[in-house]
Amino acid sequence: MNRFKLTIALVSFCCLFLLACATKVSAATNMAVVSSVATQPNLQQTITNTLRTNPNLALSDIRVQVKNGEVDLYGEAQTGFQRALAQKFLENMDGVKIIRNKISVI
Repeated sequence: MNRFKLTIALVSFCCLFLLACATKVSAATNMAVVSSVATQPNLQQTITNTLRTNPNLALSDIRVQVKNGEVDLYGEAQTGFQRALAQKFLENMDGVKIIRNKISVI
């Protein structure tokens, strides 16, 4: 009987774990402050190309606004991980000072 209860408990735990993994997670970060020196005159185009050509991101309708090194990201991501990943890709880019991640998770 103990073996049966253990099996039921293990299966229940696995189901709860899989359910937790399947839910969408929203990224807690929506703004990052990065200090960097601007070296590229066309930062907005570079950022847009970086986000659109990355195979790890499935962002739809991505829009980027840049003003004085402050980057605003708009669009939709399938998961919170992809939303956070878009921000992470830009944090080490030259010319980016502040990132405001306004990408919504669908």
